[in-house]
Amino acid sequence: MIIEIEIAGEATYPAGGERLTDLKRVNYLFGHNGCGKTTISRAIHDSSICAGYTVSWRDGRELATLVFNRDFADASFGDQMQGIFTLGEDSTRAAAEIERLTSEIADLDNDMVNLRRNLVGEDGTGGRESELAAARTALIEACWKSQVEHKDAFMDAFTGFRGKKGDFCTKLLVEADGNTSELKTLDALVAEAATVFQDAATAEIAIAPISFDRFAGLEASPILTRSIVGRDDVVVAALIGRLGNSDWVKQGVGYLTEADGPCPFCQQPTPAGLLDDLNAFFDKQYEADLASIDLLAESYEQAVNAVVARIDALVAAPHRFVDAAVLGERSAALKTAFELNIERITAKRKEPSGVIELDATTELTAAITALVTAANEATEQYNATIRNLASAKSALTAQIWRFVVEERRTDLDTYETTARNLQRAIDGMRGSIADKTTRRADLKRQLSAIEQTITSVRPTVDSINRILSQYGFSNFRLEVAGERSDMYRIVRLDGSEAAHSLSEGERSFITFLYFYHQLAGSTSTTGTAVEKIVVFDDPVSSLDADVLFVVSALIRKVVSDVRENVGNVRQVFVLTHNIYFHKEVSFDRERRGRARSFETFWIVRKRENVSSLTHYDYNPIKTSYELLWDEVRNPERPNLTIQNTMRRIVENYLTVLGGLKQDEIVALFEGRDAQICASLFSWINDGSHSSHDDIYVAVDDNAVQGYLRVFREVFERTGHGAHYRMMMRISEDDPEEGEVAAAHVGAVAARPVPLAPPAQAPEQPAAG
Repeated sequence: MIIEIEIAGEATYPAGGERLTDLKRVNYLFGHNGCGKTTISRAIHDSSICAGYTVSWRDGRELATLVFNRDFADASFGDQMQGIFTLGEDSTRAAAEIERLTSEIADLDNDMVNLRRNLVGEDGTGGRESELAAARTALIEACWKSQVEHKDAFMDAFTGFRGKKGDFCTKLLVEADGNTSELKTLDALVAEAATVFQDAATAEIAIAPISFDRFAGLEASPILTRSIVGRDDVVVAALIGRLGNSDWVKQGVGYLTEADGPCPFCQQPTPAGLLDDLNAFFDKQYEADLASIDLLAESYEQAVNAVVARIDALVAAPHRFVDAAVLGERSAALKTAFELNIERITAKRKEPSGVIELDATTELTAAITALVTAANEATEQYNATIRNLASAKSALTAQIWRFVVEERRTDLDTYETTARNLQRAIDGMRGSIADKTTRRADLKRQLSAIEQTITSVRPTVDSINRILSQYGFSNFRLEVAGERSDMYRIVRLDGSEAAHSLSEGERSFITFLYFYHQLAGSTSTTGTAVEKIVVFDDPVSSLDADVLFVVSALIRKVVSDVRENVGNVRQVFVLTHNIYFHKEVSFDRERRGRARSFETFWIVRKRENVSSLTHYDYNPIKTSYELLWDEVRNPERPNLTIQNTMRRIVENYLTVLGGLKQDEIVALFEGRDAQICASLFSWINDGSHSSHDDIYVAVDDNAVQGYLRVFREVFERTGHGAHYRMMMRISEDDPEEGEVAAAHVGAVAARPVPLAPPAQAPEQPAAG
C-alpha cells in the first residue's frame, strides 16, 4: 500500500514539493480541472518516469497499479482493445486451487512483510538493521574520543584516519583483531612519537666522558696523613720535639736568616751555631715532603678546575637527554666537596706536622658519571632510531594503535557482542526472506500455469455487453477479435466497426467499463489474482446523469470491497472535479463528521499556476444546499444575508421538492404563530429580493432570532423536524431539543414531503 506521495518541480507543482501523507486504503481527492490531479495519478502509475515523483510503499512492498485517466483512455481505446482474461465459469476445482495458491502466496507475503518490518522497521529506518547501525554509531562516537584526545601527539600514526569517524572506527576494529604489538604506556609512546615522527630529525652528539680517575689517588695521598718534622739527632731536636713547634720554628728560620745576627724576635745575639743546627734539623727529607704537599695541592686544584669547567659547560648548554636540574644539584654538591678538600690541603701546607683527611668524592662523581652515561645511552638509542626511522615509525604506529585498542576495549567488546547477536538475527531473517521468496516464486509459477489453462476473455465481453444493454447503449457492443481471440473490438449491431463513430459519452463509458473489468482480471493469461492499487481520475467526464450514477455505484462497490478487504484491490484513489460524483462516491451513512480510520480527504488547488495539496480530517466537499445550512448554523451569521439563505432553503426543500405552498404552511399555525409565520415568509421574500441601505435599515438581532425560531417550527409542523435537526446537527439524545421537537410534531397532522431521487435533483439534500 502507498503511504506517501511527493511531487516536486513537475507540472505546476513547486520545486519544494507537495506531499500526500499518511495515506489510507481509501483516498478521496477533489480539485477543479487543471489543478494537478492527473499529475498525481501519473506519479502513482509509474514514479520512475519523472525525477520529481516519489512514492513510498508500506514495508517497501510495491503492488501493481491500475490508473484510469486520460493516458489510460488514449492508450487503451482503438480499433482493437486487449482482451481481459478472467476465470471461466466451468473452473470450480481450478478456482479453488487458485484460491489456495493465492492464499498461500498472501500468507508468504505477510510473513515477509513481518520479517522485513523486524529487519528494517515500519518505514525502512528501524528494526534489527537500525539497532545494528545504532550500535555501530555509538562505537564510532566512542572511538572518535580517542582520536580527539590523542590527535596532537599521534597525528602521524593516525594519518589516513583523521578525517572520518567511520574510517577511524573500522581501523580500530581491524587492529583489535590482529594487533599483537608491545603495549606501552601513554607517556612512553608520546615521548617516542616526539622523536620518531618529528620532521627532518638529526643525530645527537654524545657527551665526551668526564674523567674523575685522578681524584681517588689524590684524595688518598699518604703525605696528608703523615706528620712532617725535622731530624731528631740535632741539639735543638729535643727542645723542638718537647715544644711541638716545628712548624713555627720552620717559619722562624726564614726570619732568622734575614736578621743576619740578632734574633728577629728578642733582638738578643743569637748563639753561635743555632742557624746551622736549625738547618740541620730541617733536612732534605723534610724539604722533599713539603714539595710533595705542594705538588699534591697543585695537582688537585688542576684536576678540580678541569672537571668543574666541563661540568659548568654542560650545565650552561644542557644536552637533549640530560636533566639540567639534576645535573645542577649534583654539580653544586661536588664543587662544595672540592672546595673543602682544597682548604684542607692548604692547611696541611702551612702546618706540615698536622695530619688531615680529605673527603672522598667518589659517590658524587659517580652520580655525575651516571647522568652522562644515561644520556649517552639515550643518545645512542635516539641516533639508532634516526638511522632506522622507517621501521621505527611502523613499529611505533602499531604500538599506538594497540594502545588505543586497549583504551577502548570495553566499547569494542560491547559492540562485538551486540553486533554478533544482531547480525545472527539479521542473517536468519534474510535467509528466511530468501527462502520464502523462492517458495513464493514457485507458487506463482503454479498459479500462472493453472490460470493459463482456464482463463478466458469471453466472460468480460459478456459482462460489458450486459451492462451496456441494461443502460440503453444498444447500438454498439464488444466482440472477441484477434488471431488468437485475445482482443476486443467495438462493433455496430451489423458487425461494422464502431470505435471511431462513438460519442464522447459512449467512448468514456465503455472505456471505464473496460478498465473496471481489469480490476478482477488481467490483460494476459496470468495475473488475475495479483494485488492492485487502483486510481480513478475523473471517470465521469462527458457522462450524462444516468451513466454517472452507474459509474458512481460501480466505484462505490470497489471502495466497499477495499474497506472489507474483499478481492484483489488493496487501495483506491478517487480524484474528481465533480461535486455530485464526489458526494455519491464518498457517501457513508456511518461516518459521523470526521473521516473514518480507513479514509483520507484532500483538496487539490492551483493558485497563480502553483498546485498545492491540503488534507482534511473530514469530508470538505458539500452541496450548495448543505452550504446554506452551514450559514444558518453559524452563530456569526450576517443579519442581512440570512434572509436570502432561509428563502433558498424553504424554496428548495419545502416548495420545489416538497410541493408545499406558502398558504398551506401558514395554515398549519394558529393565532400569533400564524401571524409570525406569514410575516416570516414576507420578510424572507422582502429580504431576499430587495436591497437595503445600512444607513436607514438595520436588522435587529432579536428579530432575527425570533424568525429563526419560527423557521424551525415550519419544519416541525410540516413533519420534517428530523430533517431540520439533521441539518442543524441537533442530536436526538438532547433532552431539551427533544422536548421542543415533540411539542411541535404532535401539535398538528402534517403531511410529510417526499424527496426527489438523486438523479433528478442536482442540489438534493445530502443524506449525511
